[in-house]
Amino acid sequence: GRARGLRVNPEAGLRERGFGDFEGKTFAEIEALLPEQSLRWRKRDPEFAPAGGESLQALSQRVVEATERLAARHPGELIALVGHGGVMDVLYRAATRQDIQAPRTWQLGNAAINRLLWTPDGLSLVGWADTQHLDNAVRDENHA
Repeated sequence: GRARGLRVNPEAGLRERGFGDFEGKTFAEIEALLPEQSLRWRKRDPEFAPAGGESLQALSQRVVEATERLAARHPGELIALVGHGGVMDVLYRAATRQDIQAPRTWQLGNAAINRLLWTPDGLSLVGWADTQHLDNAVRDENHA
């Protein structure tokens, strides 16, 4: 397909969660080196932040505020936000009014399209984890 020349505007508010001292380490290394912190992280303690990192509460607040600010700037328009799984998880929870510690029952697929509607009352869910555009027949430019 042809590029449409859309402008990309980086938005710091939509960056992935900062993991501080956890960054660059495997799950096993974190568990071995920092067992108490590892447990708090695995239990999704909303207030826990690795040293130099950010808590789930801080992540959630940052992502929702950035999303609402961007949406409010474009009333009645369609905008595309691109982010990592943790960002998408926050947006799903916000749109479905689920607690930050609720067990995840939804998918966070790579390159999936997730559709949300924003009004001044907040986000609501329109569609989630759509990967039809990744199907082989859709990707084939010669497919009629």
